[in-house]
Amino acid sequence: MTTNQDQITVLQEKLRSAHQAVMNSIDGVAEAEIRQVPAPGEWTVAQLLAHIAEIQYFWMEKAVLIAQEDDPNITRSDVENDRRAAAVGDHAGDSLDLLIQSLAAANESAVTATGEIAPENLAILGHRGENNPITVEGVVRFLAQHVEEHAHQVSESWRLISQ
Repeated sequence: MTTNQDQITVLQEKLRSAHQAVMNSIDGVAEAEIRQVPAPGEWTVAQLLAHIAEIQYFWMEKAVLIAQEDDPNITRSDVENDRRAAAVGDHAGDSLDLLIQSLAAANESAVTATGEIAPENLAILGHRGENNPITVEGVVRFLAQHVEEHAHQVSESWRLISQ
């Protein structure tokens, strides 16, 4: 039988695994390559890495918010979208080493925040937009999956610029 505390541990492992997928996706990437545009309208590897760091803080704040408020709407607001764009823009020029440090700090923050969630709060509901309920656990699972999706996007971007 899986306990809620076991679920916390599983969620933390999912976050760590997603972080490792990102690290694997940039293995061998050169500093000069991270700012090359892979295709028109696509983000550079540096922009993707900056975004991956930002989303870990953002979505963990939303998971905690669900546990603290009564059925909050956790959809990004226009202001939050502006902050996301600013975070990407502000950090897309960072060195690869600094981006890697930012990713590690963001992941450790997400893992720690997950460990601080009371296990009984995992099933509390919030929502993303209308008629789209999501639990605290669901937000953390979504975050891990979203980071892994971006890891694949980083790999694809690197493949395109390496051709």
